[in-house]
Amino acid sequence: MMHRNGSAAHRTTAILAAAVGLAAVLATQGPAAAQQPIVLKFGTQTQNDVQHEFMKAYKEALEKATGGKIRVDLFPASQLGPFPRQVEGLRLGNIQALSGPFEFFVGVDPSFQTTSMAGLFKGNEHIRAVANKPEFRKIMEDIGDKKDITVAAFIVYDMQYFSFKQPATKLADFKGRRVRVLASEAEQAAVQSLGLASIPMALPEVLPALQQGTIDGVSSGLSIFTTLRYYDAAPHMVETRLWGILTGVLMSKEWLTGLPADLRKQVLDTAKAIEAPNHAWNIENLKNAREVWAKNGGIMSKLSDAEQATAQSSVSEATVKVLAKYPAVKSTYDQIKAIADKTN
Repeated sequence: MMHRNGSAAHRTTAILAAAVGLAAVLATQGPAAAQQPIVLKFGTQTQNDVQHEFMKAYKEALEKATGGKIRVDLFPASQLGPFPRQVEGLRLGNIQALSGPFEFFVGVDPSFQTTSMAGLFKGNEHIRAVANKPEFRKIMEDIGDKKDITVAAFIVYDMQYFSFKQPATKLADFKGRRVRVLASEAEQAAVQSLGLASIPMALPEVLPALQQGTIDGVSSGLSIFTTLRYYDAAPHMVETRLWGILTGVLMSKEWLTGLPADLRKQVLDTAKAIEAPNHAWNIENLKNAREVWAKNGGIMSKLSDAEQATAQSSVSEATVKVLAKYPAVKSTYDQIKAIADKTN
């Protein structure tokens, strides 16, 4: 009996010792192991393009830089809903980051549409050079800051092209055609100045609209045409290059403010650091897109020099008329144009 009691006492002592040891382990490792990463939801409308590539590179770089303290969840292809709803989510802090052309944020502040207005950019490398200028960055950052949004990075998407269902080799061919555009008043006015009807439309709706004949063409960048396979529905591309398409990476200011200072710095520094390699990737991607377009039966054409000059004059005049209605937007445009004109 004494032997059994001694054994029981020994087992009790062993169990207590194990419990104490486990408690010690949990005290030193448990909280760290149980701590959940901070989630950054990052959305965009597109997929398999320069915006999506930025997101993937950002996820890898930031999670590594923060040692997993921040987890980046990616939502390309409008997985977070229509873009206006995504913008609302960003402003509320429910979505932490979005990538999209600045004119899509015109509802946040009308001055965001200035970067897509005619008369600023000469080509993709010129857009990149302007976006690298601290004075340009400050202009765009200040616009966002006033509306509780942080402009964290700039992605050069492309210059503007048209893609039509039917051939178009001269401006007379444009007349009366219905073309999908982004939501800004400036782009709609520019397209209308060429005799086209401007039809704002969410990106997921565009291909069905082309196939059904609801619209006759699209104004966008080259990689949109290839990733969404417009070469089947609208194979006649015109390299108009009448304005630039600059994408912003915008973040919730409320969410950023709630981060510890070291993590907030890593979030922003990582976004800026990705810009250069992301641009290099896009330049190669645009070369490949031209090959994909041609390989799949897409046709490329340009306006004559005289007609190109006429088109450029028309969209510039339309831009001036829009700017005359909005003094604050005009002031922003004039500041950006002064920077662009001095940038090679």
